[in-house]
Amino acid sequence: MSGSGSHIRLRVTCVFLSLALLAYVGLTQWVLGHALLREHAGGGAGVLPLVGGPHPDDPPSHVNDRMLFFNRVPKSGSEMLVLLLQWLQGENAFRHIRLRNSVRRFLSRDEQLDLAAEMGEKIFESAQSRLSFDRHLYFTNFSTLGLKMPVYLNLIRDPVEKAASRFYYARVTPRPGAVTPSGYHLPPPPRHATLEECVAAHDPECTFVSGRLYDLSIPYFCGHEDYCRELNNMAALNTAKTHVERWYPVVGVLEDLNATLAVLQDRLDMYYNQLLAPHHNRNRHRPSVSQDIDLALRKNLTTEYEFYDYIRQRLTLQYRDLKGRGG
Repeated sequence: MSGSGSHIRLRVTCVFLSLALLAYVGLTQWVLGHALLREHAGGGAGVLPLVGGPHPDDPPSHVNDRMLFFNRVPKSGSEMLVLLLQWLQGENAFRHIRLRNSVRRFLSRDEQLDLAAEMGEKIFESAQSRLSFDRHLYFTNFSTLGLKMPVYLNLIRDPVEKAASRFYYARVTPRPGAVTPSGYHLPPPPRHATLEECVAAHDPECTFVSGRLYDLSIPYFCGHEDYCRELNNMAALNTAKTHVERWYPVVGVLEDLNATLAVLQDRLDMYYNQLLAPHHNRNRHRPSVSQDIDLALRKNLTTEYEFYDYIRQRLTLQYRDLKGRGG
């Protein structure tokens, strides 16, 4: 009997422990949800508040205009705009938050939920009602997570110049501060000292082949699906353009930096409403790209250049509109 009684007590203990674990998980989820939904006093940002239900095509009226998300395209001059956000946050009464960086720019759905939770924690802790975030990250449709969309911002540059910048950057900077996820394998050490040598050797580091997956500019506007990283995929190009028109009031161009700064002041004045001096951003230590190398790389970057030309034309029209209004 004593053995049977001990067995019963053990089973009852296991049941209580299971119920306690379930209660803990439920409480954790409730606290996280409460943090995500909490709004600050005075109509604060909250965390991308919940809309009526998940919907991938929320109209612009469902954008949370008290939340700016700068999902930075690498090697396109983005650090300059981040520095401006950091300098102007006190003057313009908002807080800028740098999210945890990672070598991975594309996320699974669970990782996207983790991103929303990280933002929720930062907002819950913030006393400011307006916030801006930045991270190297592919376009994330928060409305599919049941959340309001932020105002998106980005900056791009000439695709060949971007490739050259990344090539030489990889030879001097080992991804400072970037988190390496488990299972991620770092690329082998570079084998070529110059871009010319790399192209001549047809090395995969500087060879672009249609249909293969690359971390170029379009995925930062298209999304986390594999086709978004597929080079010269027309669906990825069209998706990226659609997202720009719907969610990005401004996408700047490094080669047109003065126009970019002027349009930022006009269309994102809550963040960039101070007069910004003309700026020139170039790594004078990086070798320039020869005409032959430019042509060799350009011919396989068809959709990247279509996207770049589209963004540049859009910025030009925005700048002309501003000047036409006396800005």
